[in-house]
Amino acid sequence: MKSWQKVALFGASLSLIGGVAVTSTTEVNAASKDTIKLWVPTGAKKSYQKIVKEFEKDSGFKVKVVESEDPKAQEKIKKDPSAAADVFSLPHDQLGQLVESGAIQALPKKYAKEIKKESTEQALAGAQYKGKTYAFPFGIESQVLYYNKEKLSEEQVKSYESITDNATFGANLKEVNAYHIAPLFMSVGNTLFGKDGEDVKGTNWGNEAGVSVLKWIASQKDNKGFVNVDANNTMSKFGDGSIAAFESGPWDYETAKESIGEDKLGIAAYPTIKIGDKDVQQKAFLGVKLYAVNQAPAKGNAERIAASYQLASYLTSEDSQENQFEKRSIVPSNKDVQESDDVQNDQLAKTVITMGSSDKYTVVMPKLSQMTAFWTESAAILSDTYNGKIKEADYLKKLKQLDKDLADSK
Repeated sequence: MKSWQKVALFGASLSLIGGVAVTSTTEVNAASKDTIKLWVPTGAKKSYQKIVKEFEKDSGFKVKVVESEDPKAQEKIKKDPSAAADVFSLPHDQLGQLVESGAIQALPKKYAKEIKKESTEQALAGAQYKGKTYAFPFGIESQVLYYNKEKLSEEQVKSYESITDNATFGANLKEVNAYHIAPLFMSVGNTLFGKDGEDVKGTNWGNEAGVSVLKWIASQKDNKGFVNVDANNTMSKFGDGSIAAFESGPWDYETAKESIGEDKLGIAAYPTIKIGDKDVQQKAFLGVKLYAVNQAPAKGNAERIAASYQLASYLTSEDSQENQFEKRSIVPSNKDVQESDDVQNDQLAKTVITMGSSDKYTVVMPKLSQMTAFWTESAAILSDTYNGKIKEADYLKKLKQLDKDLADSK
């Protein structure tokens, strides 16, 4: 953390007005023996040791660091806020539910301004809900295109049609995971829970553009360049040459590299794709990694709450994001860190940044609880379309019903 940040951070505390944290000029008591409980992602404790010690030295607070599964953050916080962590990591799609339940509050203006200035536009969107900033972003995650450079050139992977005309592309359309396939609907201009992903009644897939997506999915059965694969055999088929390209996230990078060798592995942003009579940019869901503050454990202690916000700021600072990239390959959300030589010289990170740079390539995953219904209901329609269980004449009807079901879901 830069020295000027330390001065700025520790010159302010918090007071609570109407349950919302706001800045004041009260200094944090450096002699306080209060302990802040911090939940970090599984496997991340060691990587945060240096920044936590720095915070403890600067603040006078002790930090108890516990590794916790990010996907369960919302569940644990809502179950018993007072017994949970003061500061915790979470995937951004849980933000809306935590805000609606009252578990977290909008950030003090000082931090909100810093985040707006330092973070990419897409990362900021992940940290916000209904126009207010509720958490501190520290990383972004998107799927990319992996390909075999001996079978496909950089030019050929720019379009899906070129990939399947010259080699083979693998995906699972028999048993669709909506995380992978559903963004096709946003690629043709439709929305999921509205433009900002916050309108329960804002899904509009029941139109001709949506029908064209289902027609495209059904047509892949007759595409000689398309190979249906699943999670169990994607890498083996990539390794033996059955498929020359597939789409997945950073979590599959090491395995992809092992499958065909680092020299052969190419990584690119998503290709364009022809759906209906239009060439469109294929999109992916964007995930944003966050830290948030839970005020309940402090039981109204303004100094501890102030320190919790300051800890979250330390954990997501430039220095910390640089460290997380170096130690854990977390692609940073900070604009300056993204431009660093280390990040720009990393093929995977640079491609994820390209994907996450604007809504041209990615859609920030909605934060509504109704996403639970979306995953299962949309996957069923997409799979049934590929498997021939839905007649083309019924595509529009099915999509309109999906729109209605999502609007009515709780």
